[in-house]
Amino acid sequence: MSEKQPLEVPGASLPFVTYTENGIEYIEFNSSASYPPEPMVNFMKGFELIKGTNKRLVMINAQEPAPLYPRIATDLTWEVEVLESGDIKIVFQNR
Repeated sequence: MSEKQPLEVPGASLPFVTYTENGIEYIEFNSSASYPPEPMVNFMKGFELIKGTNKRLVMINAQEPAPLYPRIATDLTWEVEVLESGDIKIVFQNR
C-alpha cells in the first residue's frame, strides 16, 4: 500500500486521503465522529470522484449507513468490515 496522501475534495466537510493498493486507487474519509447529515454529504462528494472509474471509496463510520444502501444498490457494491475500534469500514466500488 502506498502512503496515504491528503486529497482536496471541493464541498467536503471532512478530510479525505488517497492511496494505492494492488494497483487500485482508494479514496478514504472518516466520518466516525460525525453526526447526520455529515457522513452522507461526504459520501456523495466521494462518490462523485469514483463514479465511472475503477477507484474505490472507503468510508469509516461509527455504524453501518443502512439507509444509504438501497439508494446506491443499482450503482455500487460494498464490503463491510468491523474494525478493532468498533467502527465500521465500508469499501464501495462501481458495479
